[in-house]
Amino acid sequence: MKSPRNSPQGNPSPTTPRFDAKFIEDHRLIERYLENKLPVKGARDLENWCRANPEYLDALNLSDRAQASLKLLEASGKPLDLREPRPPWWHAPYVPMGLGAVALMCLVGLWALFAKYSLVRGELDDARVRLHQGSLVQPATERTVRITPDRAAGVDRAKISVAIGSPQMVDLHIDVSYLKAMAFRVVVDKTDQGRALIVDNLLKDSNGELRLTFNTSGLSNGTFAVRIEALPLRGDAAPTPEGWFLLEVR
Repeated sequence: MKSPRNSPQGNPSPTTPRFDAKFIEDHRLIERYLENKLPVKGARDLENWCRANPEYLDALNLSDRAQASLKLLEASGKPLDLREPRPPWWHAPYVPMGLGAVALMCLVGLWALFAKYSLVRGELDDARVRLHQGSLVQPATERTVRITPDRAAGVDRAKISVAIGSPQMVDLHIDVSYLKAMAFRVVVDKTDQGRALIVDNLLKDSNGELRLTFNTSGLSNGTFAVRIEALPLRGDAAPTPEGWFLLEVR
């Protein structure tokens, strides 16, 4: 048995209702539109149809009704504000300009902070290098200096000068041949500051000299007062000052 063929007349497709004046009146679309009760698509379809059929709105006298509505609102003391709505404050033109200025200030502050950080980091790296390597510079030359100290304090005739601009290794010979003692102590004080160095148990050589060797890059600018003290044979006795001279560092 053959099944009957489906014909177009057997399954009619649903038809879209015609959008016209009668449809608008039957469904009260104008009233619902004015009351904001139409869905978005329905409101858009109504606007498009009215745009294509302006005579329909003329027949409804909407302009006259709108004017009458405005007059009625004014009579009731509640006139309708037809001005353009004020935009929110963040839409004002000065807002982006202010934000740009704040961003620029933040950028400048960040740049200054980064520059300070780089400077401090460089100083820290230099301090670490000095901590591990010391502040001494390899001397380029060697120099031998001989001096006979003054035999009384405050005379300040015995004097030697060294320069730290060009580091030198100075071999200092201090003549103490006029003294009988064999062991000495050298005390170095920086003028107007304090004690800088003490070299204890320094022995006199066969030439009657005390020898000290130092790198001039390890000194700072200023004047150093050097005092030579003879150590007694007995450990309980006090050292005796026997010589004085000045070391000027420039």
